[in-house]
Amino acid sequence: MKHVDVLVVGSGAGGATTAATLARAGVDTLVLEEGPDIAAGVLPQFSQDQMRAQYRNRGQLVALGIPPIAYAEGRCVGGSTEINSGLYHPPSPELLARWSRIWHIEGLDSQDVAPISAALEQNLSVGMFPGPLPPASQFLADGARQLGWRAVEVPRWYRHDRGERQSMSRTYLQEAVKAGAQIRSGAWVRRLEVHNGRAGAAWVEYADGSTERIAFDAAFVCGGAVQSPALLLRSGIRRKVGRTLSLHPTVKAVARSPRIGNDPRDVPVTQVREFAPNMTIGGSATDPALLALALLETAVGVGGVLQYGLDAGIYYAAIRSPGRGRVRVLPRTRDPVVTFPTSHRDMARLRSALGRLLLVLLAAGAEEVVPSVGGGEAIRAPEQITQEVQRLTRRTAELMTVHVCSSVPMGEDRARCAVDSFGASHEVAGLYVNDASIINEAPGINPQGTLMALAIRNAEHFLRSRGQQPPPREFA
Repeated sequence: MKHVDVLVVGSGAGGATTAATLARAGVDTLVLEEGPDIAAGVLPQFSQDQMRAQYRNRGQLVALGIPPIAYAEGRCVGGSTEINSGLYHPPSPELLARWSRIWHIEGLDSQDVAPISAALEQNLSVGMFPGPLPPASQFLADGARQLGWRAVEVPRWYRHDRGERQSMSRTYLQEAVKAGAQIRSGAWVRRLEVHNGRAGAAWVEYADGSTERIAFDAAFVCGGAVQSPALLLRSGIRRKVGRTLSLHPTVKAVARSPRIGNDPRDVPVTQVREFAPNMTIGGSATDPALLALALLETAVGVGGVLQYGLDAGIYYAAIRSPGRGRVRVLPRTRDPVVTFPTSHRDMARLRSALGRLLLVLLAAGAEEVVPSVGGGEAIRAPEQITQEVQRLTRRTAELMTVHVCSSVPMGEDRARCAVDSFGASHEVAGLYVNDASIINEAPGINPQGTLMALAIRNAEHFLRSRGQQPPPREFA
C-alpha cells in the first residue's frame, strides 16, 4: 500500500496551486487527476478534438431544471485551465469583506490576499493584449462606447511573445513536479476512507481498470465545484456538502458583421461592466460547431453557419443569481446529478440582460443579431428588441454557464459551512477542500483568480499549522 504525506485530488486551478505550494515547501505530494495528460497546445483551442479529449463528457453537461443550464468541466491534467479563455479578475475586496462578515470567515482581509494575487499575476504572465484589440473585442467596445456604457479589457494569463496560454500544466504543475510532486493521470478517486472522524486513505480506480488504496496524512480535494462535493458525498461526508451550488446563468446572441472577423482559436477580451457585478456582457469562442449550436433552436437554424461564415461572433450576458443548486450522487453511478432552480426573478433579470446584449451589439453596427432562444428571429433595429426579448421563457431559454462554485462553502458558521475559514472540513480531520467549491457565492466575475489566491492562502496556512515555512510565492 502506498503512503504519501499529502494527497491532492484534482489538478486544475485549485489542485495545481495547492500542489506547487506544498511541494515547494518540501512536502511529499501526490496529485491524482481523473483525465488524461495532454501536452498544452497540442489540440486547437475550443476545437471538437479538444472537447473530445479534455472536456468531461465532451462538454455536454447540464444542471437540471426548467430551464436546464449547460456547463462544461475540464477533465485532464490542468483541469478547466486547459480549456477556458484565461481571462483574469483579481479577488474583489468588496466581496471578500462581504463573505468575511456574512459567513464568519477569518483571515480573509484583502490586504492579506493582495500579495498572493500579485505573485499569481507574475507567475502567470497576466497582462493586456499587446497592440490594438482584435476585431471581435473592439466590436463590443465600440457598441458600449456608442451607448455610453463602461467597457474594459480583461487581462489574461497569456505569454503573447510565445502565443501560449499560461494554464496550470505550463505553470504551477511544472513547478510542483520540479519540487518533487508526482502527478498521476487517469486516476479517479472513488471514495475516501474515514475512521474515527479522520480521513486516512483513498480508493483509486485507474483508466486500465486496476485499483489501489493510497494512504495519506492529509488530503486536499480540488476536483471542482461539482466533482469535489460528489467525492465527499460518496465518502459519506454530507454535512452542508453539495447543497449551496451557485453559478452565473447566461444568455447568448449571434451578431453578424464583417467587422467582427472572428478568430475561432480565441475569445474576445472586452467586457461591458456598466451593470457589474450583477450583470456582465462579453464575448465567447466562435467556430462553425459552436455557431451551429447557438443557432440550432432559433428561426435562423444551423443554415446560418454557411450564411454567416466568419462574419459572426457569439456574445453573452451573464447574471448573478441568488439561487442555490444541488449536487447529488446516486448509488452505483459515477457521475453526480446537478440541479439548479431558476426563479421568476432570475428570468426577469435574464430578459433584461438579453435586451441589453442585443442593444449593444446593434449599437456596435451589427447587420443583424439573433438571440440564442427557441424560435429567436434575426433583428436589425432596436425597436425589435422588446418583442424578441419576450420570447425568452422557461421553455425557450437556452441557458449556459462557465462559472460554477459554492458547493462546499467555507466559514466558521457550522450551521451553514462545510469547511472552516481555511478549507479544513468541519466534519472530518485531515481533509481539506481547496477549489471553487469553497467560494461562498457566484462573484459576478471569473472566479479563477479568486480561487487560486484562496488555494495558495489555505495551503500556506496548512504549512504553518505544521510548523513549516511556506515557499516564496514568486517562481524563480
